[in-house]
Amino acid sequence: MVLPMFWKKGKWIFFIIAVCVLLTVAHNTGLERNKLTFLEVWLRDMLAPLESGATAVLSGVRGIGGYFAGYQDMVQERDKLIKEVADLKEEVNSLKEAGLENARLRKLLMMKENMEPDWEVLPAKVIGRDTENWYHSIIINKGMADGLEKDMVVINYDGLVGRIIALTQNTAEVLLLLDRGGAVGCLVQLSRTPGVVEGQGSGKMLRMVHFPHDADIQENQIVLTSGLGGIYPAGLRIGYITKIEVEPNGLMKQAEVKPFVDFDRLEEVLVLTKPKNEVSVP
Repeated sequence: MVLPMFWKKGKWIFFIIAVCVLLTVAHNTGLERNKLTFLEVWLRDMLAPLESGATAVLSGVRGIGGYFAGYQDMVQERDKLIKEVADLKEEVNSLKEAGLENARLRKLLMMKENMEPDWEVLPAKVIGRDTENWYHSIIINKGMADGLEKDMVVINYDGLVGRIIALTQNTAEVLLLLDRGGAVGCLVQLSRTPGVVEGQGSGKMLRMVHFPHDADIQENQIVLTSGLGGIYPAGLRIGYITKIEVEPNGLMKQAEVKPFVDFDRLEEVLVLTKPKNEVSVP
């Protein structure tokens, strides 16, 4: 039989000890005891390292979970701050652009107020350029519907820009002073020496040609429109002389002229319309 063999092999001793241990533990594990048994103390001391390890592992797992949750919050906060910074930059840029435009318009208004009282002016914005020749022509947002006509003169607060060469109902093409076809009768402000200013076909410099060899002109002197030719009124600022040379024939001189207008940054212009006192002829 199984039971006699169990008792015969002496395993009953271990069985009895185990039962006693369990009964003792069960009897002495009440919640309100002032003193632990020797067996409880021994078991707790043995299991303490295991409990510490388990607690550390659980704490680490909770810490990792909290880290990832906090990281997601930081990512969302960062994205929010990036958007706010971008919005603020856009707002600052818009305010800066508005301020610059207002400054340019104030200069145009001052130019308008200083014009001859007989002339009317119409402000316009530059909306396009000749893509093949950057310094050939520009397109403005005013046209025949606004009363513009061919050969009307275009200026800005710095000086002469050019003249209108083609129109639609709502736009006009302006031939720039820098173009070879934009020659203008001129004179040197101080000496009143006459000449002609023309573009060089490329670049941003002008050339004053056909003035006498003995003319009293010097570098840095201002060049104005002379009013000759019937298109450009007298007294418009063109530029200033930067260099003087003798023409190949040796009889005349020519001068390099730097225009006052920055043709790279044209954004607003004024169109000189017909004089107020001009009487239309039927």
